[in-house]
Amino acid sequence: MLLLSLLLVACKEKAPESALPAAGIPAPQVMFKGGEPDDQVKNVIVRYNQLLSYGYATLNMNPLQEVTTAMQAEKAYSHMAAIGEGGVRMTSQLKTIGFGAVSFPKPGSAVVKTREVWDFAYNDIKTGVKREEEKNFVYLVTYVLENRGGRWLITDITAGSEEKPAPQPAPRQFQGDRAPPASLPGKGGR
Repeated sequence: MLLLSLLLVACKEKAPESALPAAGIPAPQVMFKGGEPDDQVKNVIVRYNQLLSYGYATLNMNPLQEVTTAMQAEKAYSHMAAIGEGGVRMTSQLKTIGFGAVSFPKPGSAVVKTREVWDFAYNDIKTGVKREEEKNFVYLVTYVLENRGGRWLITDITAGSEEKPAPQPAPRQFQGDRAPPASLPGKGGR
């Protein structure tokens, strides 16, 4: 944990001021105004994505603990640090989020599925120059949340993409793998 903290401080010190957002931690976006548990967990997920974008841009995942467990925030931090070791920071923007199934498998527990469309880029930490960019990347995400002391926290996240896997070539066939023609002697022919 101490090593993670030191890495975070080191990454923050290398960041040029112009690469950081002008304001501090963004204000929460309340997209779902009802007080029902469905609305509450959806708002937590919206806030998570907002803080995740902020965390990657500022190299500071600590604000994620507003809506996640410390362990889940550490996972995001580890990913951010791994990217930073390559000398880049990721900037990202959630373009759309669609909520699918929301279930409460047991009291105080929720599972939420989303379809999220993101734009993201990798920028040099020192210069801010964009090295790579991806537009309209679709993630299919499953969030697991727990209600702890009246507060919903994300405890686990599983993400995949909608990208279609590259087509695999058909297995190579050898002469012995093919069915023999019916006309060959001894092979079902005459």
